[in-house]
Amino acid sequence: MLKFQKIPSKLKTENMKKARKKISLSKLAEKLGLSKSSVSRALSGNPGVSAKTAKAVAEAAKKFGYKKSVPLSRAMSFARSGGAGNFETIAFVNAKPARDFYGRYSAISKYVSAAKEAARRRGYAVCDIWLHEKNFTPAKFEKLAAARGIRGGIVFGHYYRDSVPAEFRGAMGKLKLVSMGVKSNAPVKSSVFMDRFLMVRGFVERIMRGGYGRAGFIVERFADKCEDGKFTGGFFAAQFGRTGACPIPPLYWENARGKNFSKIAEYARKYKLDAIFSYSTDVSEIIRGLPIGENIKIFHYDENFADPRTPRISNQKEVGRAAVETLSEMLCTAGRTGAKKPPEISIAPEWARAAPAIPRA
Repeated sequence: MLKFQKIPSKLKTENMKKARKKISLSKLAEKLGLSKSSVSRALSGNPGVSAKTAKAVAEAAKKFGYKKSVPLSRAMSFARSGGAGNFETIAFVNAKPARDFYGRYSAISKYVSAAKEAARRRGYAVCDIWLHEKNFTPAKFEKLAAARGIRGGIVFGHYYRDSVPAEFRGAMGKLKLVSMGVKSNAPVKSSVFMDRFLMVRGFVERIMRGGYGRAGFIVERFADKCEDGKFTGGFFAAQFGRTGACPIPPLYWENARGKNFSKIAEYARKYKLDAIFSYSTDVSEIIRGLPIGENIKIFHYDENFADPRTPRISNQKEVGRAAVETLSEMLCTAGRTGAKKPPEISIAPEWARAAPAIPRA
C-alpha cells in the first residue's frame, strides 16, 4: 500500500497564498517602464504595438506570473472607447484656418485620410479638433483631452507661422503630438513630412525634360526658412544639369499681393522664363489665371491646380501612415526610462509612372 507524505499545514498555507498572489497590471508596467495602457494593448495583441515591445511584455508577464482577466479587459476597453471597441483615442488637430480642407488641399487630404485609416487599423478611435473653432479655448482643449483620455495625436495644417495660436501651445505641449506634413512651430515631439528638397528638384527636373528650359520657382520666404532652405536648394539642384546661363533664382512670395503681381511679371521678363512652378496652394489660388505671359506655363504642386501633364507624387499617403506609426511608438514608450525622442522622418517622393511627358504648348 502506497503511503503519501503529509505536507505540513504551514507550508501548505504559504504555497496556497503564493499561488493566489498575482502581480497587478500597474506593477508589471512599472517593472517594464511602460504605461499601463501600453502593456494592456501589448497583451491584447493590438497591432499598434511594435513587435519588440509586444515580445518584451509577453516575456515579462510570463516571468512574473501576470494573467490577464479577459472579461474585465474587454469591458474596460469598451467603456474607455465609448462603446466603439477601440482601446484609446487620439486627436487629429487641424490648425488650418479653414475647417473643411478635404478637396481644397490635395496633399493634406491624402495625409489625413491615410492617417485616419492607419489609426483605425491599429485600434485607435479618432477625435477631430479644430483650433479655430469659435469660442474654443485652451481650457476646453484640455478638458476635451481629459474626458476622452487623449494622451497624444496628430497636428496638421500648420503651414503658416501663426497657424497654431500662441495660447494653445501650453495645452498642446501636455500631449504627445506628431506634426504631419511639415515642420512645426507647435510643441510637437516629432515631425513626418515629404522631403522638400527632393520634391522640388523632382518637379523642376520633370518640367525641364518636357522642353521648358527656363523654369522659375515661387515660394514663400518664411516657408523656405522654416525648411532650412530645402525648397530653394532643390530648385537650384534641378538646374545643375542645365547648360548655358547662370542658375535662375527663386522668387519669394511676400504678403503684399499687389506688389507680388508686378514682381512675377518682372521675374518672368528678367530671366526669360517659359515656365513657373508654384509650391503653395495659397499662391496658386492667387496666380491662377493671372496673365503673366502668353508663352509661360504655370505648374502647381497641388493637384487641384494641375493638368494631366503635371508630374505627380504617388506616395503622399505614406506621410499619414508614418505619422500614426510614429505616434503609436511614442504612446507605447510613455514613461519608459531613457526613452529617446523619435527623430524627424523625411519621406522621399516617388513619382507616378503613368505621368505623361510635358510637351510644350
